[in-house]
Amino acid sequence: MQYRWEEIDQLAEILEAEVAGHPVDTDRARELAERLVRLCPDIAKTMNRVVERFAPEAATAAA
Repeated sequence: MQYRWEEIDQLAEILEAEVAGHPVDTDRARELAERLVRLCPDIAKTMNRVVERFAPEAATAAA
């Protein structure tokens, strides 16, 4: 499987920033995860969880 390391690295930076309590670009995180679902089917299940985590309705529920 050909991984897209650039997208994975960008998403990892966003997730690490969120864990550290920093504000993050949730739209970008969701876009990256959606792209990785298509590019890397073997990690699609995990990326779908990220998509769900950063869905607009998830942000509303957390507020």
